[in-house]
Amino acid sequence: MRVRRAVLTLAAAAACGIAGCSDDGGGAGARTAVMGGSDGNGRQERRPVTDGRGREIPPPHLPATTAARVVAAGQENALAVWIQDGRPFGAAYAPGTGWSAPRPLEQIHGHASDPELVANAAGAGMAVWRQTVGSILSLRFSRFDPVAGWSVPDVMPGALPRPPGQASPLRLHMDAAGDVTAQWPSGFDANEMQLSRYTAARGWSPAVSERVATESPAPAGSRRTAAPP
Repeated sequence: MRVRRAVLTLAAAAACGIAGCSDDGGGAGARTAVMGGSDGNGRQERRPVTDGRGREIPPPHLPATTAARVVAAGQENALAVWIQDGRPFGAAYAPGTGWSAPRPLEQIHGHASDPELVANAAGAGMAVWRQTVGSILSLRFSRFDPVAGWSVPDVMPGALPRPPGQASPLRLHMDAAGDVTAQWPSGFDANEMQLSRYTAARGWSPAVSERVATESPAPAGSRRTAAPP
């Protein structure tokens, strides 16, 4: 019962993350949208992204077939991530200068897909995407700081997502302090979800697998921490 309650509690905390929401009282960073062409998952939203004053943020300049995840970050700024030529790219928006030049977030071999993005009212952001190198799957991330910009990408420890196209999107939730909760369908077991939490002091915690709540009680010892890939 405790395992099931933990799954439901964390799932509720992350449930709005698919829309990139935050715990900032509904202010900037509370919603994301897909802008541009198809993102490969059929997700195309024409709803505009607005800043904290209700002003519409223009979409970033992208190739015609490329879609970006866009989220308000702070009162006037915004962030965007997208996949181009198999790599994740990021950009930041400020009202005086517009969108920054696109920056590739990843340099390692492989193919990136399914980027997700979240931000809060302080302007902090987090991008996470699926990375496929041969038969190896992982989740990688880059954190955005309003002063320092995008961080060097790294792998989320113990995370094993399902292959592209075989699972629902990753869910992200960022609170006002910049801490992030991530939830995604586990690649270890069809009846499991994986959960991880990010704090500035410790980074991402090792991914924890939890049985998905079913009609029958989850077996004892179903909670486990996955070994890093």
